[in-house]
Amino acid sequence: MNATAFGDKPKEIVTSENLLYDAAERVGRIREGRQALHLHLSLLLPANREEAKIRIAFRMFETMADMFRGQLFLLTNNDIVLICKDARLADLDAIVYKLRALFSKDPLTYAESEDGEDRFVTFYDLESEYDQFFATCVKLLNDAKMRIAQSRNAPQIQPLDARNLTKVLERIGATDIASVVRRQPCLRFTERQTAEVAFQEFYMSIMDLQKALAPDVNILANRWLFQHLSQVLDLRVLSVLQDAGFRKLPAAFSLNLNMASVQTQVFRQFEAAIRGKAGLVVEFQLIDIFNNLDQFFQARDFLRARGHKTVLDGMSPITLQFMDAERYDCDFVKLNWSGDMADDVVTTELHHALGPYGFDKVILARCDTESAITWGLNQGIVHFQGRFLDSMVAAVTLAQCDKASACTMAQCNQRHGVISGRLRVECGNNDMLDLFPPLRVLR
Repeated sequence: MNATAFGDKPKEIVTSENLLYDAAERVGRIREGRQALHLHLSLLLPANREEAKIRIAFRMFETMADMFRGQLFLLTNNDIVLICKDARLADLDAIVYKLRALFSKDPLTYAESEDGEDRFVTFYDLESEYDQFFATCVKLLNDAKMRIAQSRNAPQIQPLDARNLTKVLERIGATDIASVVRRQPCLRFTERQTAEVAFQEFYMSIMDLQKALAPDVNILANRWLFQHLSQVLDLRVLSVLQDAGFRKLPAAFSLNLNMASVQTQVFRQFEAAIRGKAGLVVEFQLIDIFNNLDQFFQARDFLRARGHKTVLDGMSPITLQFMDAERYDCDFVKLNWSGDMADDVVTTELHHALGPYGFDKVILARCDTESAITWGLNQGIVHFQGRFLDSMVAAVTLAQCDKASACTMAQCNQRHGVISGRLRVECGNNDMLDLFPPLRVLR
């Protein structure tokens, strides 16, 4: 008979959080020369929390644990904690730098929190910061216990397969896709010392899509099935944007589309609806292009013949070492900013790769700090995207909006990023939301 029938509590599961808590208690007695490092990998986007990469990150720290008489913990939420003695900060920094590169596609690696703290990693000098570290260990342990308790009753998350793909496709018709569509402006810096919106990029929030569409299915588990799913979603997004009810249409719509989507009747209907009113920019992912190069060239030429522009999306200094951007002959190349690009050697390599293409055709994305904008302007880049600019748009909007007293800048920023739902309804001035006023440029 089960012991719980007599009212006994289930046996507590010993997790790595338990072991970390015990180690933190012991370290508290002898703190001299000890440090701790906490990698917040649990904050990575779900698509970037690949088990293989987490394991690589863990192995990279194993040598540090051995070298500095340390203890290493891979937590149940994928965070990594290292406790060590007499380690040089430069050595720890060097490994963290490599890990930022490993997870460079994720905003966590380059975005600071609102209070300016690094969201990717936290360092603790245990001689002076032991209490803060121990409080973190307590919270990690309590969070782990809560997850275990919830998982006992939670339904199992199934990977996307051919069987449940059919169910997910059926749900699309009953799901408010508009609620998961996000937008972000791409600003063009002009010679008149202003920055104006060149286009607005519309894309789906994968996390919100997962919750709304299939909370019981991991829709990213199978890349090829997800690509089929994304083609269906492309058509829904095109339809949603036609009916979005913008007070002012964007100067141009930018859409991430599958190559097959541009040949559909739904695309032609969207194209007809915005003709003469707004431009159109279509962004293609490099991995999709590689999968079918001929189809990409056909889609690019089809769009160009109809007066539309194309973007080679998701470039980085690493990808540009292995491919020639000129070969794909897109109107723009989207380069994702990372701090290492400010290094003179990396900057030189980028000039070698993109110089013939022209930096005026580069869109510098993921600009979350002013330093990214400064670096880009110094290279001759004029098109920028990123959270730093989103915040600037919100600040300028508040300065001009007659309803500004009812909002914070964070609320204005969030409302600019959606096209429907509660956040937009709560805004007292939807005209200003869709206006995206020009900015003054401080050079």
